[in-house]
Amino acid sequence: MVVTGTDEGEHDAGWIEGVAILISVVVVVLVTALNDYTKERQFRGLQAKIETEHKFSVIRGGQQIQIIVNELVVGDVAQIKYGDLLPSDGILIQCNDLKIDESSLTGESDLIKKSVEHDPMLLSGTHVMEGSGRMLVTAVGIHSQTGIIMTLLGAAKSAVEEERKAQKSQQKGGKTRRKSKASGNVILYPPPPLLLQPLSIFHYCY
Repeated sequence: MVVTGTDEGEHDAGWIEGVAILISVVVVVLVTALNDYTKERQFRGLQAKIETEHKFSVIRGGQQIQIIVNELVVGDVAQIKYGDLLPSDGILIQCNDLKIDESSLTGESDLIKKSVEHDPMLLSGTHVMEGSGRMLVTAVGIHSQTGIIMTLLGAAKSAVEEERKAQKSQQKGGKTRRKSKASGNVILYPPPPLLLQPLSIFHYCY
């Protein structure tokens, strides 16, 4: 069989293309995993900061007071300003050139301009970068946007752990059945219904 230079070139090109595709897939998977991990850490850091360190200005009884985030309730009117990290979801009821950084939720670095007439929704975990305003609190804690994301992350981890435990249990069960067969013992799962009945039901005929 005669192998020409053209055939050898095509073979080499095909091998190189295959390796290039494999490397591209690995890079995409690694970048995606790193991005997800970074976002998860960012969410957890924001949640911890919101719950333990951050104080917020609210208007109650006609007076403006400072409270910790855990004391916020639905229906509070919160005063927001430049530099605030929003601890809850809300609807904008008054603003002055308000711009929000939503990159922690969407990944977009552009600031989002908010107004009462257009796009009045404010989400927890976002930063006030310009302006000021007031918002009516509509969701707090696990019911807010950040809380929902944290709950989903926790549920996903729990599901993965349960699946791993189930797989380990199945593997152990398979090993036990194989050992039983090898030793010549017959194990019935579950036992026949007859074996579960009391002895008094047996009738002997002679």
